[in-house]
Amino acid sequence: MELSNKAAYLKGLMEGLKIDESTDQGKVMKAMAELLEEMAKAIEDVTVLADETVDVVDSISDDLSDLEDDFYDEFYGEDDEDDYDDADDTTLYECVCPTCGETIVLDDEMVGSGSVECPNCGENLEFDFSDDEAEE
Repeated sequence: MELSNKAAYLKGLMEGLKIDESTDQGKVMKAMAELLEEMAKAIEDVTVLADETVDVVDSISDDLSDLEDDFYDEFYGEDDEDDYDDADDTTLYECVCPTCGETIVLDDEMVGSGSVECPNCGENLEFDFSDDEAEE
């Protein structure tokens, strides 16, 4: 039985008891029954929205997976069977652009060059590893 049906059932039981709504206790019981009914409807609405959101997220996840497959096929080539194995050997780094706040994915070659242009805003990002080398 759904929540709204249970709330309606309780409201019906209370009406069947013929509680005097002019008394303080009757007013409280009536207000509680109305509150239960409203809460049940709100919870059911949220449940429907959550189910729809899960469906949308699943769809987006599937689309993203397709895009990733297309990207890796284009970036590493489709002809070589070992392409995905090579991709696993490549170390990728994430960098947040201080100008636009977007996350950029970089490989060893891009980081090793010392700088890269943000693909989102065009800001030139420079990498300085002199402190890291001094510690070694």
